[in-house]
Amino acid sequence: MTWNAGKPALANAISADIPDIEENFDVLGKYNTIWIGAGAMTPNSTNGAEAGVNEYATNDVMVDYFAFDGTTEENVAVTFVMPGNWDLGTILAKFYWAPGSSACTAGDTVEWQIGGISISDGDALDNAFTDTGEVISDTVMGGKNTDLHVTAKTPAVTINGTPVVEHIINLKISRNVSGTDDMTEDAWLFGVVIQYAASVGIESAWS
Repeated sequence: MTWNAGKPALANAISADIPDIEENFDVLGKYNTIWIGAGAMTPNSTNGAEAGVNEYATNDVMVDYFAFDGTTEENVAVTFVMPGNWDLGTILAKFYWAPGSSACTAGDTVEWQIGGISISDGDALDNAFTDTGEVISDTVMGGKNTDLHVTAKTPAVTINGTPVVEHIINLKISRNVSGTDDMTEDAWLFGVVIQYAASVGIESAWS
């Protein structure tokens, strides 16, 4: 920056800070997304959903999925580290899925549930979820098992524990069959997209 002798000292100081101010405003209000496909998920040993692969007959489109039962609540888990620019706040999720069979009825309801916990350095790995997370419902469309279904966003999901950047996040994903879910057939989950708010500033280099 060039000092302008014709300006008051305060004006020069503000001018010097403008690049940093612009940088921070560029980050404020920004959101990022993370795609978590079925291939990155792990079925629970207790009531875990069943992994599968399907090739659609006409164009040989391949998908992997987890099949969630229509009567027993089944689960999968995802373990990962959030990006360094996460603001440590709540997250949102959308589920990408399809009915597992054409025997379902258009208009049926399927409910998905997601909760999360942060596990920091020195925390017990077998840590408790202090709440069950959030639920979002979706409706079976006319194409039934031949159509991709994408839910609306969940309510804000609070990550249990004390979230810390670069520490483990464990997500528990379930089909909430005890709610308004009335589709008796399997629901195939292809993946979940997570949205999080970015923090102010630029991620620092590791020390």
